[in-house]
Amino acid sequence: MVFVGRASLCVSLLCLCCYVIGLDNGLGLTPQMGYSTWNDCSSNITEARVKFMADAMVSTGLARLGYEYVNVDEGWLKGRDADGNMVADPVRFPSGMKALGDYIHSKGLRYGLYTSRGSCQCSTSQYQGPGSQGYEAQDAKMMVAWGADYIKEDSCCGSQVHDDAFSQYGKFRDALNATGKPVFFALCGWNSWYAPVGWTLGNSWRISGDGQNWAALTNAINIMANLTQYSRPGGWNDPDMLIGTGVGSYGPDRGGWYQTDLQSRSQFSMWCVFPAPLVISANIMAVSGYAFETWSNSEAIAIQKDAGRFPEFPYAGFRLAGGVLGQDSGTNIWGRALSDGGFAVVFVNNNPNAVNITCDQPCFSQMKFPSAFSLEVRDLWAHQVLGTISTPTLTAMNVQGTGGCAMLRLRLVTA
Repeated sequence: MVFVGRASLCVSLLCLCCYVIGLDNGLGLTPQMGYSTWNDCSSNITEARVKFMADAMVSTGLARLGYEYVNVDEGWLKGRDADGNMVADPVRFPSGMKALGDYIHSKGLRYGLYTSRGSCQCSTSQYQGPGSQGYEAQDAKMMVAWGADYIKEDSCCGSQVHDDAFSQYGKFRDALNATGKPVFFALCGWNSWYAPVGWTLGNSWRISGDGQNWAALTNAINIMANLTQYSRPGGWNDPDMLIGTGVGSYGPDRGGWYQTDLQSRSQFSMWCVFPAPLVISANIMAVSGYAFETWSNSEAIAIQKDAGRFPEFPYAGFRLAGGVLGQDSGTNIWGRALSDGGFAVVFVNNNPNAVNITCDQPCFSQMKFPSAFSLEVRDLWAHQVLGTISTPTLTAMNVQGTGGCAMLRLRLVTA
């Protein structure tokens, strides 16, 4: 934790009091799940691609596992008409945005759209578009009329002064409340300073920069270690989307995107134990069988959806052992208290070689099991029980390097 001076602390507390109105939608009782176009297509999105991915969500069975949102990220908005109304790109989206929403709804899925709180969207070399600054009520009303169930609002071309940013997000929050429709509101501000007030503004809030590769996602893990107390039903820390190797994707116009399948599995394990949004941003019809198995692991998803054991433990998972992870060094052990009295534990290895990682007595004691216990240990990737333990230590053997992991579930057998 970073301690600040008294003056700064007073300002922060006053800020918090200013935004207690909150988002009145009853959504986000657990972190959201779905698909996003961004890391899959960047701004080069089309109606055909979005429909293809919506169909894939259903045909692959991902929708049945809880992946319900199909989110159209940056690239759909052409500009504004003479009255200031949003106008979709008629070439990329010939049927229009309402028709696309109707199609997604016909599949039993929910529809997401994108904007930015500033004067412009984030833009790429292929796309530039206007933001929602000054048009909050108008844009919220129009996107809801098109059927939006989810809106992601980015932070580009907007002030990065904290109070200004909170105020701009608050305007869109209020505009959504005014529509009378519950709409999941995802803030994309890329900074951890949203976390203390995030729940007053939206259902999730980005806490770090774009997670375009394992190095960036490692940074997000380090940041999440200091934000555990801010996640709760209705509002969640968001360390960014699930990404794969990039196979079958065609969007990003920047180098260095994506990660290995092994790292994707570690990301998924960590995101489940945080818990964080599980929003796949990849071509799910082209990824490897290993990657699809990762994102469709119902045992891991159950950890993300578990109600937890608040107030004995935070709603969110927390770091049990290990310090700041380096891009190519260090190990971490994270745990999340589960509603059945057990724990989910994830071991991550960023060292170049495989290692054994031990949760020793100081690590183990944070899970607060009874002094006399027997725990069943289940490997959530092997889908098998490894045995039982009755001593306060736990070792994950031969955890692969360069972003490998182990994910275990501990169930209390006898107290």
